[in-house]
Amino acid sequence: MRQLTLFGEDSKYDVASPVRTSFSHDKVCNEDARLALEKKYENIFYVDNRFNRKIVSYQANKGEIVHGWIKYREGFSANLVEILMNEFGIQLGESVIDPFSGSSTVLLVAKTKGVNAVGIELLPVCHLAWDAKSRFYDYDLDELCNIKSIIEKIIPETTKNRFPHIKITETAFSDEVENDLMFFTAWVEKLSVSQKSKILLRLILTSILEEISYTRKDGQYLRWDYRSQKVINRNKTRKEQGKKSIKKVDKGELPAVKDAIVSAISIVISDIRALQKFRFQESTQELIKGNTLFVLPELESDQFSSVITSPPYCNRYDYTRTYALELAYLDIGNSIFDLRQSLLSSTVENRSKLDILRELYLKLDKEKEFDIILNVVTTNPAFVEIIEALHSRWERGDMNNKGVLRMVEQYFIELSFVYAELYRTCKTGAHVAFVNDNVRYGGEIIPIDLLSTNLAEQLGFEPVHVYVLPQRKGNSSQQMGKFGREALRKSITIWKKP
Repeated sequence: MRQLTLFGEDSKYDVASPVRTSFSHDKVCNEDARLALEKKYENIFYVDNRFNRKIVSYQANKGEIVHGWIKYREGFSANLVEILMNEFGIQLGESVIDPFSGSSTVLLVAKTKGVNAVGIELLPVCHLAWDAKSRFYDYDLDELCNIKSIIEKIIPETTKNRFPHIKITETAFSDEVENDLMFFTAWVEKLSVSQKSKILLRLILTSILEEISYTRKDGQYLRWDYRSQKVINRNKTRKEQGKKSIKKVDKGELPAVKDAIVSAISIVISDIRALQKFRFQESTQELIKGNTLFVLPELESDQFSSVITSPPYCNRYDYTRTYALELAYLDIGNSIFDLRQSLLSSTVENRSKLDILRELYLKLDKEKEFDIILNVVTTNPAFVEIIEALHSRWERGDMNNKGVLRMVEQYFIELSFVYAELYRTCKTGAHVAFVNDNVRYGGEIIPIDLLSTNLAEQLGFEPVHVYVLPQRKGNSSQQMGKFGREALRKSITIWKKP
Protein backbone atom coordinates (compact mmCIF):
# COMPACT_ATOMS: atom_id res chain seq x y z
CA MET A 1 0.00 0.00 0.00
CA ARG A 2 1.30 3.42 -0.97
CA GLN A 3 0.49 6.82 0.54
CA LEU A 4 0.25 9.73 -1.92
CA THR A 5 1.05 13.01 -0.15
CA LEU A 6 -0.13 16.10 -2.01
CA PHE A 7 -0.93 18.50 0.82
CA GLY A 8 2.25 18.38 2.86
CA GLU A 9 3.14 16.88 6.24
CA ASP A 10 0.46 18.90 8.10
CA SER A 11 -2.37 17.03 6.36
CA LYS A 12 -5.28 16.47 8.74
CA TYR A 13 -6.40 13.30 7.00
CA ASP A 14 -6.41 9.93 8.73
CA VAL A 15 -3.83 7.92 6.80
CA ALA A 16 -4.21 4.61 8.64
CA SER A 17 -3.63 1.58 6.45
CA PRO A 18 -6.72 0.69 4.43
CA VAL A 19 -5.89 -3.02 4.56
CA ARG A 20 -8.37 -4.87 6.78
CA THR A 21 -7.40 -7.69 9.13
CA SER A 22 -10.94 -8.81 9.98
CA PHE A 23 -14.37 -8.85 8.34
CA SER A 24 -16.60 -10.86 10.66
CA HIS A 25 -17.53 -9.38 14.05
CA ASP A 26 -16.26 -11.73 16.77
CA LYS A 27 -15.12 -14.00 13.90
CA VAL A 28 -18.52 -15.68 13.87
CA CYS A 29 -18.26 -16.45 10.13
CA ASN A 30 -15.50 -17.56 7.84
CA GLU A 31 -13.52 -14.61 6.46
CA ASP A 32 -10.60 -16.36 4.75
CA ALA A 33 -11.65 -15.47 1.19
CA ARG A 34 -12.12 -11.80 2.05
CA LEU A 35 -8.76 -11.70 3.81
CA ALA A 36 -7.21 -13.33 0.76
CA LEU A 37 -8.49 -10.45 -1.39
CA GLU A 38 -6.85 -7.93 0.97
CA LYS A 39 -3.56 -9.79 0.59
CA LYS A 40 -3.92 -10.16 -3.17
CA TYR A 41 -4.55 -6.46 -3.82
CA GLU A 42 -2.72 -4.74 -0.95
CA ASN A 43 0.00 -3.50 -3.31
CA ILE A 44 -2.46 -1.49 -5.44
CA PHE A 45 -4.02 0.40 -2.51
CA TYR A 46 -3.34 4.13 -2.66
CA VAL A 47 -4.56 6.41 0.11
CA ASP A 48 -4.93 9.50 -2.04
CA ASN A 49 -5.46 13.00 -0.67
CA ARG A 50 -6.71 14.23 -4.05
CA PHE A 51 -9.99 12.56 -3.19
CA ASN A 52 -12.28 13.24 -0.26
CA ARG A 53 -15.94 12.63 0.55
CA LYS A 54 -16.87 16.02 -0.86
CA ILE A 55 -15.27 15.52 -4.26
CA VAL A 56 -16.71 12.03 -4.74
CA SER A 57 -20.22 13.24 -3.89
CA TYR A 58 -22.60 15.93 -5.13
CA GLN A 59 -21.36 18.42 -2.50
CA ALA A 60 -18.53 19.72 -4.65
CA ASN A 61 -21.03 20.50 -7.44
CA LYS A 62 -22.92 22.99 -5.27
CA GLY A 63 -22.46 26.41 -6.81
CA GLU A 64 -20.68 24.97 -9.84
CA ILE A 65 -21.75 26.39 -13.20
CA VAL A 66 -24.56 24.23 -14.71
CA HIS A 67 -23.78 21.24 -12.48
CA GLY A 68 -25.59 22.87 -9.57
CA TRP A 69 -28.89 23.42 -11.39
CA ILE A 70 -30.46 20.46 -9.64
CA LYS A 71 -29.40 18.64 -6.48
CA TYR A 72 -28.63 15.04 -7.29
CA ARG A 73 -27.14 13.82 -4.04
CA GLU A 74 -26.06 10.44 -5.34
CA GLY A 75 -23.78 11.90 -7.99
CA PHE A 76 -20.09 12.77 -7.93
CA SER A 77 -18.43 16.08 -8.71
CA ALA A 78 -17.22 17.56 -11.98
CA ASN A 79 -13.82 17.99 -10.34
CA LEU A 80 -13.52 14.24 -9.84
CA VAL A 81 -14.37 13.61 -13.49
CA GLU A 82 -11.76 16.13 -14.64
CA ILE A 83 -9.08 14.55 -12.43
CA LEU A 84 -9.82 11.08 -13.79
CA MET A 85 -10.04 12.21 -17.42
CA ASN A 86 -6.66 13.90 -17.08
CA GLU A 87 -5.17 10.86 -15.37
CA PHE A 88 -6.48 8.57 -18.11
CA GLY A 89 -5.12 10.92 -20.80
CA ILE A 90 -8.48 11.23 -22.57
CA GLN A 91 -7.97 13.16 -25.82
CA LEU A 92 -10.23 15.28 -28.03
CA GLY A 93 -12.59 13.12 -30.04
CA GLU A 94 -12.26 10.02 -27.83
CA SER A 95 -15.31 8.49 -26.18
CA VAL A 96 -16.17 7.93 -22.52
CA ILE A 97 -19.15 6.07 -21.08
CA ASP A 98 -20.98 6.43 -17.77
CA PRO A 99 -23.34 3.45 -17.42
CA PHE A 100 -24.94 4.94 -14.29
CA SER A 101 -25.16 8.51 -15.50
CA GLY A 102 -27.30 10.17 -12.81
CA SER A 103 -27.39 13.91 -13.40
CA SER A 104 -24.93 13.52 -16.32
CA THR A 105 -21.84 15.07 -14.73
CA VAL A 106 -19.57 12.95 -16.94
CA LEU A 107 -21.44 13.99 -20.08
CA LEU A 108 -21.29 17.68 -19.18
CA VAL A 109 -17.57 17.61 -18.41
CA ALA A 110 -16.98 15.71 -21.65
CA LYS A 111 -18.93 18.39 -23.55
CA THR A 112 -16.64 21.13 -22.24
CA LYS A 113 -13.54 19.10 -23.08
CA GLY A 114 -14.47 18.14 -26.63
CA VAL A 115 -14.81 14.48 -25.63
CA ASN A 116 -17.59 12.26 -26.95
CA ALA A 117 -19.69 10.59 -24.27
CA VAL A 118 -22.52 8.14 -23.75
CA GLY A 119 -24.55 7.90 -20.58
CA ILE A 120 -27.16 5.37 -19.51
CA GLU A 121 -29.81 6.34 -16.96
CA LEU A 122 -33.28 5.21 -15.98
CA LEU A 123 -34.66 7.99 -13.76
CA PRO A 124 -36.81 10.53 -15.67
CA VAL A 125 -35.66 13.43 -13.49
CA CYS A 126 -32.09 12.81 -14.69
CA HIS A 127 -33.17 12.91 -18.33
CA LEU A 128 -34.95 16.21 -17.74
CA ALA A 129 -31.78 17.55 -16.14
CA TRP A 130 -29.68 16.51 -19.15
CA ASP A 131 -32.19 17.91 -21.64
CA ALA A 132 -31.97 21.30 -19.93
CA LYS A 133 -28.27 21.42 -18.98
CA SER A 134 -26.89 20.16 -22.30
CA ARG A 135 -28.43 23.11 -24.18
CA PHE A 136 -26.47 25.84 -22.41
CA TYR A 137 -25.07 27.13 -25.73
CA ASP A 138 -28.49 27.34 -27.33
CA TYR A 139 -30.48 29.45 -24.88
CA ASP A 140 -31.55 32.97 -25.81
CA LEU A 141 -30.45 35.06 -22.84
CA ASP A 142 -32.78 37.90 -23.75
CA GLU A 143 -35.71 35.47 -23.72
CA LEU A 144 -34.70 34.08 -20.33
CA CYS A 145 -34.22 37.54 -18.83
CA ASN A 146 -37.64 38.55 -20.13
CA ILE A 147 -39.20 35.43 -18.56
CA LYS A 148 -37.55 36.26 -15.25
CA SER A 149 -38.86 39.82 -15.42
CA ILE A 150 -42.41 38.59 -16.07
CA ILE A 151 -42.24 36.09 -13.17
CA GLU A 152 -41.09 38.81 -10.78
CA LYS A 153 -44.27 40.80 -11.53
CA ILE A 154 -46.72 37.89 -11.36
CA ILE A 155 -49.09 37.44 -8.46
CA PRO A 156 -50.09 33.74 -8.43
CA GLU A 157 -53.82 33.15 -8.82
CA THR A 158 -55.93 30.42 -7.27
CA THR A 159 -55.95 27.29 -9.38
CA LYS A 160 -57.97 24.09 -9.31
CA ASN A 161 -54.94 22.12 -10.46
CA ARG A 162 -53.50 19.79 -7.85
CA PHE A 163 -50.09 18.23 -7.43
CA PRO A 164 -50.18 14.61 -8.73
CA HIS A 165 -49.42 13.13 -5.32
CA ILE A 166 -48.65 9.52 -4.60
CA LYS A 167 -49.10 8.19 -1.08
CA ILE A 168 -45.52 8.91 -0.02
CA THR A 169 -45.73 12.60 -1.06
CA GLU A 170 -49.14 13.53 0.41
CA THR A 171 -49.09 16.75 2.53
CA ALA A 172 -45.56 17.60 1.32
CA PHE A 173 -46.63 21.22 0.72
CA SER A 174 -48.73 23.80 2.47
CA ASP A 175 -51.96 24.62 0.62
CA GLU A 176 -50.55 27.98 -0.51
CA VAL A 177 -47.30 26.50 -1.78
CA GLU A 178 -49.06 23.71 -3.66
CA ASN A 179 -51.43 26.20 -5.26
CA ASP A 180 -48.59 28.49 -6.37
CA LEU A 181 -46.51 25.58 -7.66
CA MET A 182 -49.34 24.30 -9.80
CA PHE A 183 -50.19 27.84 -10.95
CA PHE A 184 -46.65 28.33 -12.29
CA THR A 185 -46.63 24.81 -13.75
CA ALA A 186 -49.70 25.61 -15.86
CA TRP A 187 -48.36 29.07 -16.65
CA VAL A 188 -45.14 27.64 -18.09
CA GLU A 189 -47.07 25.27 -20.35
CA LYS A 190 -49.06 28.18 -21.82
CA LEU A 191 -46.06 30.51 -22.13
CA SER A 192 -45.22 31.64 -25.66
CA VAL A 193 -41.49 30.94 -25.60
CA SER A 194 -39.11 28.48 -27.26
CA GLN A 195 -39.43 24.80 -26.42
CA LYS A 196 -35.92 24.70 -24.97
CA SER A 197 -36.79 27.51 -22.54
CA LYS A 198 -39.87 25.56 -21.46
CA ILE A 199 -37.69 22.51 -20.77
CA LEU A 200 -35.38 24.69 -18.70
CA LEU A 201 -38.31 26.11 -16.73
CA ARG A 202 -39.60 22.58 -16.06
CA LEU A 203 -36.21 21.69 -14.64
CA ILE A 204 -36.24 24.81 -12.47
CA LEU A 205 -39.68 23.96 -11.11
CA THR A 206 -38.54 20.40 -10.45
CA SER A 207 -35.35 21.60 -8.79
CA ILE A 208 -37.15 23.70 -6.16
CA LEU A 209 -39.56 20.99 -4.97
CA GLU A 210 -37.52 19.94 -1.94
CA GLU A 211 -36.75 23.55 -1.04
CA ILE A 212 -40.41 24.61 -0.90
CA SER A 213 -41.71 21.38 0.65
CA TYR A 214 -41.93 19.94 4.14
CA THR A 215 -39.54 17.16 3.07
CA ARG A 216 -35.80 16.68 3.20
CA LYS A 217 -33.83 13.96 1.44
CA ASP A 218 -31.94 11.83 3.93
CA GLY A 219 -30.43 8.57 2.75
CA GLN A 220 -33.14 6.10 1.79
CA TYR A 221 -35.95 8.19 3.24
CA LEU A 222 -37.68 11.53 3.05
CA ARG A 223 -37.62 13.26 6.42
CA TRP A 224 -40.67 15.33 7.22
CA ASP A 225 -40.97 18.76 8.84
CA TYR A 226 -43.07 18.86 12.00
CA ARG A 227 -45.54 21.24 10.28
CA SER A 228 -46.62 18.70 7.66
CA GLN A 229 -50.05 17.17 8.16
CA LYS A 230 -48.43 13.74 7.82
CA VAL A 231 -46.32 14.32 10.94
CA ILE A 232 -49.15 16.03 12.82
CA ASN A 233 -51.45 13.06 12.21
CA ARG A 234 -48.75 10.54 13.06
CA ASN A 235 -47.91 12.24 16.36
CA LYS A 236 -51.59 12.47 17.25
CA THR A 237 -51.89 8.70 16.79
CA ARG A 238 -48.71 8.06 18.77
CA LYS A 239 -49.97 10.22 21.62
CA GLU A 240 -53.22 8.24 21.72
CA GLN A 241 -51.13 5.06 21.91
CA GLY A 242 -49.04 6.49 24.77
CA LYS A 243 -45.90 6.74 22.62
CA LYS A 244 -43.42 9.59 22.29
CA SER A 245 -43.67 11.97 19.34
CA ILE A 246 -41.38 11.26 16.42
CA LYS A 247 -38.13 13.22 16.31
CA LYS A 248 -38.78 16.82 15.30
CA VAL A 249 -37.44 18.10 11.97
CA ASP A 250 -37.64 21.86 11.46
CA LYS A 251 -36.65 23.20 8.03
CA GLY A 252 -37.13 26.76 9.19
CA GLU A 253 -38.82 29.37 7.04
CA LEU A 254 -39.64 27.99 3.61
CA PRO A 255 -39.35 30.27 0.56
CA ALA A 256 -42.38 31.28 -1.47
CA VAL A 257 -42.64 29.46 -4.80
CA LYS A 258 -42.12 32.62 -6.83
CA ASP A 259 -39.05 33.59 -4.81
CA ALA A 260 -37.55 30.13 -5.27
CA ILE A 261 -38.15 30.26 -9.03
CA VAL A 262 -36.63 33.73 -9.38
CA SER A 263 -33.58 32.70 -7.36
CA ALA A 264 -33.07 29.57 -9.44
CA ILE A 265 -33.52 31.26 -12.82
CA SER A 266 -31.13 34.05 -11.78
CA ILE A 267 -28.41 31.46 -11.14
CA VAL A 268 -29.19 29.71 -14.44
CA ILE A 269 -29.00 32.97 -16.43
CA SER A 270 -25.68 33.86 -14.78
CA ASP A 271 -24.25 30.41 -15.59
CA ILE A 272 -25.40 30.51 -19.20
CA ARG A 273 -24.01 34.01 -19.69
CA ALA A 274 -20.62 32.85 -18.41
CA LEU A 275 -20.55 29.66 -20.49
CA GLN A 276 -21.61 31.28 -23.73
CA LYS A 277 -18.44 33.37 -23.68
CA PHE A 278 -16.44 30.22 -24.37
CA ARG A 279 -16.29 28.01 -27.42
CA PHE A 280 -15.49 24.36 -26.87
CA GLN A 281 -14.38 21.73 -29.35
CA GLU A 282 -17.19 19.98 -31.20
CA SER A 283 -18.20 16.66 -29.66
CA THR A 284 -21.30 14.52 -29.23
CA GLN A 285 -23.02 13.34 -26.07
CA GLU A 286 -25.98 10.99 -25.74
CA LEU A 287 -28.00 9.95 -22.71
CA ILE A 288 -29.73 6.62 -23.29
CA LYS A 289 -32.86 5.88 -21.29
CA GLY A 290 -32.97 2.45 -19.66
CA ASN A 291 -31.33 0.01 -17.27
CA THR A 292 -27.66 -0.39 -18.11
CA LEU A 293 -28.00 -4.17 -17.67
CA PHE A 294 -30.17 -4.31 -20.77
CA VAL A 295 -28.67 -1.41 -22.73
CA LEU A 296 -24.97 -2.35 -22.64
CA PRO A 297 -25.34 -5.80 -24.28
CA GLU A 298 -26.73 -4.15 -27.42
CA LEU A 299 -23.99 -1.52 -27.79
CA GLU A 300 -21.20 -1.89 -30.34
CA SER A 301 -17.93 -3.48 -29.16
CA ASP A 302 -14.54 -1.76 -28.79
CA GLN A 303 -15.70 1.86 -28.87
CA PHE A 304 -14.97 3.53 -25.51
CA SER A 305 -11.62 4.92 -24.34
CA SER A 306 -12.66 5.10 -20.68
CA VAL A 307 -15.41 4.47 -18.14
CA ILE A 308 -16.10 6.84 -15.26
CA THR A 309 -19.07 5.93 -13.12
CA SER A 310 -20.59 5.30 -9.72
CA PRO A 311 -23.28 2.62 -9.51
CA PRO A 312 -26.03 2.72 -6.90
CA TYR A 313 -24.38 1.62 -3.67
CA CYS A 314 -25.33 -1.63 -1.96
CA ASN A 315 -26.84 0.37 0.90
CA ARG A 316 -30.61 -0.20 0.58
CA TYR A 317 -31.21 3.37 -0.65
CA ASP A 318 -34.30 3.53 -2.84
CA TYR A 319 -34.06 6.38 -5.34
CA THR A 320 -37.78 6.11 -6.14
CA ARG A 321 -38.46 7.10 -2.55
CA THR A 322 -35.69 9.68 -2.27
CA TYR A 323 -36.91 11.37 -5.47
CA ALA A 324 -40.60 10.63 -4.93
CA LEU A 325 -41.56 14.33 -5.11
CA GLU A 326 -39.75 14.84 -8.40
CA LEU A 327 -41.09 11.61 -9.90
CA ALA A 328 -44.65 12.42 -8.84
CA TYR A 329 -44.33 15.96 -10.24
CA LEU A 330 -43.16 14.51 -13.57
CA ASP A 331 -46.25 12.29 -13.50
CA ILE A 332 -44.36 9.03 -12.98
CA GLY A 333 -46.23 8.20 -9.79
CA ASN A 334 -48.45 5.45 -11.21
CA SER A 335 -45.47 3.53 -12.54
CA ILE A 336 -43.13 4.10 -9.60
CA PHE A 337 -43.18 0.45 -8.51
CA ASP A 338 -42.16 -0.72 -11.99
CA LEU A 339 -39.44 1.92 -12.03
CA ARG A 340 -38.17 0.70 -8.64
CA GLN A 341 -37.97 -2.87 -9.91
CA SER A 342 -36.10 -1.73 -13.02
CA LEU A 343 -33.23 -0.16 -11.08
CA LEU A 344 -30.01 -2.02 -10.28
CA SER A 345 -30.71 -4.29 -7.29
CA SER A 346 -29.65 -2.17 -4.32
CA THR A 347 -32.79 -2.25 -2.17
CA VAL A 348 -34.44 -5.09 -0.26
CA GLU A 349 -37.51 -4.82 -2.51
CA ASN A 350 -35.74 -5.54 -5.80
CA ARG A 351 -36.66 -8.80 -7.50
CA SER A 352 -34.21 -10.85 -9.55
CA LYS A 353 -33.71 -9.72 -13.16
CA LEU A 354 -31.75 -12.82 -14.11
CA ASP A 355 -34.49 -14.52 -16.15
CA ILE A 356 -35.16 -11.35 -18.15
CA LEU A 357 -31.44 -10.88 -18.69
CA ARG A 358 -31.08 -14.47 -19.86
CA GLU A 359 -33.83 -13.90 -22.43
CA LEU A 360 -31.95 -10.87 -23.78
CA TYR A 361 -28.69 -12.84 -24.13
CA LEU A 362 -30.55 -15.65 -25.89
CA LYS A 363 -32.06 -13.11 -28.27
CA LEU A 364 -28.58 -11.72 -28.99
CA ASP A 365 -27.20 -15.25 -29.50
CA LYS A 366 -24.94 -14.78 -26.46
CA GLU A 367 -26.11 -17.70 -24.30
CA LYS A 368 -22.53 -18.94 -23.83
CA GLU A 369 -21.40 -15.51 -22.63
CA PHE A 370 -24.31 -15.38 -20.18
CA ASP A 371 -23.33 -18.71 -18.63
CA ILE A 372 -19.66 -17.72 -18.37
CA ILE A 373 -20.43 -14.44 -16.60
CA LEU A 374 -22.90 -16.05 -14.20
CA ASN A 375 -20.42 -18.82 -13.40
CA VAL A 376 -17.64 -16.31 -12.69
CA VAL A 377 -19.61 -14.56 -9.98
CA THR A 378 -21.45 -17.50 -8.43
CA THR A 379 -18.25 -19.52 -7.99
CA ASN A 380 -16.11 -16.62 -6.77
CA PRO A 381 -14.81 -17.66 -3.31
CA ALA A 382 -15.33 -14.24 -1.68
CA PHE A 383 -18.84 -13.94 -3.12
CA VAL A 384 -19.75 -17.42 -1.86
CA GLU A 385 -18.25 -16.64 1.56
CA ILE A 386 -20.21 -13.38 1.87
CA ILE A 387 -23.53 -14.97 0.93
CA GLU A 388 -22.96 -17.86 3.36
CA ALA A 389 -21.99 -15.42 6.12
CA LEU A 390 -25.13 -13.36 5.63
CA HIS A 391 -27.31 -16.48 5.75
CA SER A 392 -25.60 -17.48 8.98
CA ARG A 393 -26.14 -14.02 10.46
CA TRP A 394 -29.83 -14.16 9.53
CA GLU A 395 -30.22 -17.53 11.21
CA ARG A 396 -28.53 -16.15 14.35
CA GLY A 397 -30.94 -13.20 14.46
CA ASP A 398 -28.23 -10.64 13.68
CA MET A 399 -30.16 -9.12 10.76
CA ASN A 400 -33.61 -7.54 10.75
CA ASN A 401 -34.47 -8.00 7.07
CA LYS A 402 -33.89 -11.17 5.09
CA GLY A 403 -34.23 -9.14 1.89
CA VAL A 404 -30.64 -7.96 2.43
CA LEU A 405 -29.42 -11.45 1.48
CA ARG A 406 -31.20 -11.36 -1.86
CA MET A 407 -30.14 -7.76 -2.47
CA VAL A 408 -26.41 -8.42 -1.93
CA GLU A 409 -26.48 -11.55 -4.08
CA GLN A 410 -28.30 -9.83 -6.94
CA TYR A 411 -26.13 -6.72 -6.63
CA PHE A 412 -22.91 -8.57 -7.44
CA ILE A 413 -24.51 -10.77 -10.08
CA GLU A 414 -25.91 -7.75 -11.93
CA LEU A 415 -22.69 -5.75 -11.62
CA SER A 416 -20.71 -8.70 -13.00
CA PHE A 417 -22.76 -8.51 -16.19
CA VAL A 418 -22.08 -4.76 -16.31
CA TYR A 419 -18.33 -5.35 -15.89
CA ALA A 420 -18.32 -7.97 -18.65
CA GLU A 421 -20.18 -5.75 -21.11
CA LEU A 422 -17.94 -2.78 -20.32
CA TYR A 423 -14.95 -4.97 -21.10
CA ARG A 424 -16.51 -5.86 -24.45
CA THR A 425 -17.47 -2.29 -25.36
CA CYS A 426 -14.14 -0.73 -24.31
CA LYS A 427 -11.13 -0.38 -26.56
CA THR A 428 -7.82 -2.03 -25.74
CA GLY A 429 -6.00 0.22 -23.25
CA ALA A 430 -9.20 1.76 -21.89
CA HIS A 431 -9.28 2.73 -18.21
CA VAL A 432 -12.27 2.15 -15.96
CA ALA A 433 -13.09 4.02 -12.74
CA PHE A 434 -15.81 2.90 -10.32
CA VAL A 435 -16.65 4.91 -7.21
CA ASN A 436 -18.26 2.81 -4.47
CA ASP A 437 -18.62 2.30 -0.71
CA ASN A 438 -17.95 -0.82 1.28
CA VAL A 439 -20.87 -1.88 3.48
CA ARG A 440 -21.63 -3.90 6.59
CA TYR A 441 -24.66 -6.04 7.39
CA GLY A 442 -25.22 -8.16 10.49
CA GLY A 443 -21.64 -7.64 11.64
CA GLU A 444 -20.23 -8.79 8.29
CA ILE A 445 -18.13 -6.34 6.26
CA ILE A 446 -18.54 -6.63 2.50
CA PRO A 447 -15.50 -5.34 0.54
CA ILE A 448 -17.38 -4.02 -2.49
CA ASP A 449 -14.18 -2.53 -3.92
CA LEU A 450 -12.03 -5.65 -3.84
CA LEU A 451 -14.72 -8.17 -4.73
CA SER A 452 -15.65 -5.96 -7.69
CA THR A 453 -11.98 -5.72 -8.68
CA ASN A 454 -11.60 -9.47 -8.41
CA LEU A 455 -14.70 -10.12 -10.54
CA ALA A 456 -13.54 -7.54 -13.10
CA GLU A 457 -10.15 -9.24 -13.27
CA GLN A 458 -11.77 -12.63 -13.82
CA LEU A 459 -13.76 -11.06 -16.66
CA GLY A 460 -10.63 -9.74 -18.38
CA PHE A 461 -9.69 -6.39 -16.80
CA GLU A 462 -6.29 -5.68 -15.28
CA PRO A 463 -6.47 -4.15 -11.77
CA VAL A 464 -4.47 -0.91 -11.63
CA HIS A 465 -5.28 1.04 -8.44
CA VAL A 466 -7.69 1.09 -5.57
CA TYR A 467 -7.72 4.74 -4.52
CA VAL A 468 -8.91 4.92 -0.93
CA LEU A 469 -10.29 8.10 0.56
CA PRO A 470 -8.35 9.23 3.63
CA GLN A 471 -11.60 9.64 5.57
CA ARG A 472 -13.36 6.38 6.33
CA LYS A 473 -17.11 5.84 6.37
CA GLY A 474 -18.96 4.89 9.55
CA ASN A 475 -21.81 2.43 10.06
CA SER A 476 -25.49 2.84 10.76
CA SER A 477 -26.42 3.48 14.39
CA GLN A 478 -28.10 0.07 14.45
CA GLN A 479 -24.89 -1.66 13.35
CA MET A 480 -22.75 0.30 15.82
CA GLY A 481 -25.17 -0.39 18.68
CA LYS A 482 -24.93 -4.15 18.19
CA PHE A 483 -21.48 -4.71 16.70
CA GLY A 484 -19.50 -1.56 17.51
CA ARG A 485 -18.09 1.01 15.11
CA GLU A 486 -16.04 -0.04 12.11
CA ALA A 487 -14.47 2.42 9.69
CA LEU A 488 -15.22 1.28 6.14
CA ARG A 489 -13.37 2.15 2.95
CA LYS A 490 -14.77 4.42 0.30
CA SER A 491 -12.81 3.71 -2.84
CA ILE A 492 -12.27 4.51 -6.49
CA THR A 493 -11.26 1.30 -8.22
CA ILE A 494 -9.22 1.68 -11.41
CA TRP A 495 -8.95 -1.12 -13.97
CA LYS A 496 -7.56 -1.34 -17.49
CA LYS A 497 -8.47 -3.39 -20.55
CA PRO A 498 -5.11 -4.93 -21.55
